[in-house]
Amino acid sequence: MIALNRARDLKAQLLGAPGYSTELSLSRDELEFFREAIENQWLENIGIHFPAAAKEFKRAGIDRYHERSHMVVHESLWTKSARVLPQVVVDEIKRFKFAELLREELGPFSISDVVLEDGSVFPGHEEVYWRLVRPDMSTDVGALHTDRWFHRVLGPAEGLFPETVFTVKMWTPIICEPGRNGLLVVPNSHLKEWRVRYQDKNGSKKPSLDEPLGSFEPKLLDTPPGNFVLFGERLLHGGARNQGSTTRVSTEITLVFEKDRLCPSNELTSTTG
Repeated sequence: MIALNRARDLKAQLLGAPGYSTELSLSRDELEFFREAIENQWLENIGIHFPAAAKEFKRAGIDRYHERSHMVVHESLWTKSARVLPQVVVDEIKRFKFAELLREELGPFSISDVVLEDGSVFPGHEEVYWRLVRPDMSTDVGALHTDRWFHRVLGPAEGLFPETVFTVKMWTPIICEPGRNGLLVVPNSHLKEWRVRYQDKNGSKKPSLDEPLGSFEPKLLDTPPGNFVLFGERLLHGGARNQGSTTRVSTEITLVFEKDRLCPSNELTSTTG
C-alpha cells in the first residue's frame, strides 16, 4: 500500500507555496519493481556495448557503478534513449497505487511521450526514464532550470505541449543518500518570471537561467528512496552534486493535465515564466 502523509492538499502545494510536494511515497514492492526494471536495462545496455565487462558490473550492482564506470564510455553509453523504460514496464507502473491517488487529488492526466535530446518525439511510447549520478561528478547533474523552458524548444516548432495543458514532474529517488545527494529545488520560484538565455548546442537550443537568484535559495530535499517529489513546470530545480558514497539512481515522469480541469480559476496563467 502506498505510504501517505497528506498533511496538506497536494494542489495547494503545487500551485501555491512552496511549489512542490514530498507527501507521497512508493510502497516497498513498487520501489523494488522500479529498481529491478532499471538494473535489468542498465545491465542489458552494458552487455550490448561492453560485453566483456558485463559480469563485473552485475556482480557489483548499479549502486557501485561509479567504481567501474571507467571500464565503459559513460557519456555515449547513457544517452536518454538507453534510459527510457520499455512501454511494457510503463504499463505496469501505471497500475501502481500512486497513479490512482494522483487522479483523485489532481484529476485525470496522461504521461508525456518520449522526447529525446534532439527533440525527436515518439508518439505512443510513454516516457518514464532514469538517471545515474556518480559521486563527485558535476557533469552528471544539470543546472537549475524549469521544465517549461525545455518544453518551448523541444518537439514541434510550436513547442512540446499546447498552452492548454500544464505539466507536473514526478521525480523519484530509487537509490539515494538523503542529505548527501538528490534533488535541488528553489521554493516559490514558480511564482516569478525568470530571464532565460537560449544557446545553440549540438543542433538544438539549450535554455539556461540568465539572472541571479537574489533572495531565492536552492534547497536539497531530504528524500529517502521511494519518496517522490511532485512539482510544476515553472519551478526551478536541478540535480544536486552527489556527495555520497554510492551512485544515485532516480526516475522522472512528466504528467500532463488539462489546465481548465486542474485549475478552473486560471491561477496557472498568472505567470509566464
